[in-house]
Amino acid sequence: MPDRWLRSHQPRRLSGNVLSASSFITYNRNLYPMSKVRIPFITLSFFRNASKIFIGVGAVLMHVFPYMKNAVEQSGIREEYDINPREYLAFCFFVSALISCGLAVILAGALSFGKAQMPLLGVGLGLFVGAAMFMYLVLYPQSIVNKRVNQIERNLLFSLRTLLVQIRSGVPIFNAMASVAMGNYGAIADEFKLVVEKVNSGRPVVEVLEEMAVRNPSIYFRRALWQLVTSLKSGSDVGKNLEDVIRSLSKEQLVEIGRYKSILNPLSMMYMMVAVIAPSLGITMLIILSFFPGMDKLSDKTIFWGLLVGVVFMQFVFLGIIKSKRPNLIGG
Repeated sequence: MPDRWLRSHQPRRLSGNVLSASSFITYNRNLYPMSKVRIPFITLSFFRNASKIFIGVGAVLMHVFPYMKNAVEQSGIREEYDINPREYLAFCFFVSALISCGLAVILAGALSFGKAQMPLLGVGLGLFVGAAMFMYLVLYPQSIVNKRVNQIERNLLFSLRTLLVQIRSGVPIFNAMASVAMGNYGAIADEFKLVVEKVNSGRPVVEVLEEMAVRNPSIYFRRALWQLVTSLKSGSDVGKNLEDVIRSLSKEQLVEIGRYKSILNPLSMMYMMVAVIAPSLGITMLIILSFFPGMDKLSDKTIFWGLLVGVVFMQFVFLGIIKSKRPNLIGG
């Protein structure tokens, strides 16, 4: 590979006494805090050591939850807490079993006194809370992955266009990635901060990008990263390949907008029926019917307050549905 190409892809310092973008990120982490994964009890040594007894249970649960391997890797839990998927499932089982048994004993003892002795109810409540805790811990990594995908794809096009502009302007790739890391790009900025820190520690850029592409949950971001890696390895025009990725993502964005439009049409009709037309006609019918003999109870204030609460509830439901159906690539 030509020496000129190798020199162009190494980290540079800016002229003068000003630190480069990469050094600025490394020594100013408080200005750019990395997002942390918060899991209850996992940092306590007692729970980590005691859960190793149930490592065999974790191996069995790996067959029940086959997606857990990718979820733990892509959510950042493995890197954050130095725990593999089998150990994490053993930890989930131990914590939920401990909470279940503790609550069952306490509630069964509390409900054994008095006239209504119902110790079995306490045991049932303890088992229910333990099962709920287990499902929460098991599903938590996947929820982190889904959230990360939304955050990454929301700013993906903007960050890739920034990279393209920097590269077309003659800026080395590493400095362009450091510029994105210092930008206001949410989760993508966090990802590139990790790249900058690892490269500053002495690792090659290509190796770090490959590692990020493997563990990243977003399909579109992985596609862009693999294009970058392929271009760096082959020595081809990085800007041209990046431009092709941006063009493909732009077309995908238009397709998602069209799909979103087709979803909004029936939702808007349903919204008009449930949240506008039905309450208006319902109130009118109640007022008319209340004038008939024996139906004066229909004009009670409680019914109208109930209708108001129902309409407000439906408003929030439709807002949640519209927000959940919104494509990630639209941004904002």
